Amino acid sequence: MTMSHARVYSAFIMIMLLAADPQESAGQCLLANPSFEMGGSGAVFGGWNQFGVVGSSTEATHGAVAAMVSGPGGGGWNVSGYWQSLDSAPGDRWSASVRGWHTSTNPITGQCKAILNIEWRDSGGNLISYESHTVADTSTPLGEVQNFSVVSGPAPTGTVATRLLLGVLQSPTNPSPDVYYDEATFYNLGPPTHAEIQWNDFPGERTITFGGRSWRVKGPGYYGPGPSLFSDSEDCVWIDADDRLHMTIKRIGGSWYSTEVALEEPLGYGDYIFTTLGRLDVLDVKAVLGLFLWEYGDCYDPAYGWWNPYNEIDVEFSRWGDPGNAPGQFVAQPYDYPGNIEQFAATFSDGELTSHAFRWLHDRVEYRSWRGGPDDESPASMIHEWTYTGPHIPRPEQPRVHINLWQVGGHPDTDQEVVIDRFTFVPDGVITDAQPLPVSVNSLSVAVPNPFNPQTTIRYTLQKGGNTEIIVFDALGRRVRTLVNGFVPAGNHEIAWNGRDDSGRPVASGVYLYLFRTGGFAETRKMVLLK
Repeated sequence: MTMSHARVYSAFIMIMLLAADPQESAGQCLLANPSFEMGGSGAVFGGWNQFGVVGSSTEATHGAVAAMVSGPGGGGWNVSGYWQSLDSAPGDRWSASVRGWHTSTNPITGQCKAILNIEWRDSGGNLISYESHTVADTSTPLGEVQNFSVVSGPAPTGTVATRLLLGVLQSPTNPSPDVYYDEATFYNLGPPTHAEIQWNDFPGERTITFGGRSWRVKGPGYYGPGPSLFSDSEDCVWIDADDRLHMTIKRIGGSWYSTEVALEEPLGYGDYIFTTLGRLDVLDVKAVLGLFLWEYGDCYDPAYGWWNPYNEIDVEFSRWGDPGNAPGQFVAQPYDYPGNIEQFAATFSDGELTSHAFRWLHDRVEYRSWRGGPDDESPASMIHEWTYTGPHIPRPEQPRVHINLWQVGGHPDTDQEVVIDRFTFVPDGVITDAQPLPVSVNSLSVAVPNPFNPQTTIRYTLQKGGNTEIIVFDALGRRVRTLVNGFVPAGNHEIAWNGRDDSGRPVASGVYLYLFRTGGFAETRKMVLLK
């Protein structure tokens, strides 16, 4: 953009923002409906204000719906967009991100662009100042999703609110483009930061190691759910000599204590498998076992529950105070939204291993419960399964695994204990056999097809589970793409490479090397990309 065009653009945006409706929604502390899954009353999306030419699209990076913003036309500089306003104060800095893209249908041309604006507003809703950032323009490849993020400067004096605006700038001489947005985030960088808020309910700072991973123990103190009185003591939560996790509801003195642990590391999309030992069907009717994802928000308000702000999905075992209720349920929150809960009957045996899982993906959650350990899943062993495709799929922000045993509607008649035999995680993109055969060696296969265009598949075998890497290098030995980096269970696996680097850019034709490394084993092979 030339200096003259930049001045015209800046002046135009300022005029548009000054002319915008100055009324601010009061008290909002979370970005509502950030993945555009919930429709609005009188608006395209719940929680979002809109102006200009806006709509929706079923081509989404998360869930089933994305936002579409189109240039408003009209022969002059103009803007369309969606926006929300959140509480802020002078000096606040904000982190904003969004996924944005355009396609060959009505692409961005000329001086048009996709923009993310951060605006500072006073108590009357009047614009103090703003920042404008380009998400996509004519140089952005068609159909390539841009993972855009930015940190704002400090909010100026007089700020009481900040607006996040996702829009399209329409130039006077170019056709109206269509731009798509999904998975927005907007966090106040604090203090405290969003990451620090995740541990407010864990003041005792006790950690345990279970399944080779580090977990924090909740409490001590009164916290949700319930609320319950949580203990972090070794008498209430412990790891035994067989590396099994014991969770309890226990009476100590005159008080009843619940327990909860949370994985320190957020794992992202993938299959979360909890293997338990014993009879979950005979828990006291006032006890609840929760195996779930959860992310603490920058604030808590039940009024925000309509869009699952806390990224919660659950496998739960409880009769919820009524002995006639089925003991098991799969849940996407909010549980009372139509189609968000699946209850099932189950009977277990003393000492029986059973596994309970949710495979969290960008467009669905696959819940299952089966008899046996992580590798025993099959139609014959299945207790119950359910696939959720509704509007409340968790977003890949910072949800972590939590396991809790808590009280509902009062305390149980006796102490309660649940034993978690193991926790297993299989990242999305790592494909495993349902019943893997024992293997005696690690091996890396030839990519198929090879040569390839546009995609090839790399198959590999692990003798035993462990931290594994598969990395693509160019012919000069420069790292191009990391395909696998984390724990992978034993067995046969495969991973696809689409000929793009870690930034999503297509790479050139030529010879590429792919390195497979696990434990003390390493092997490298060649593949050829032809265009």
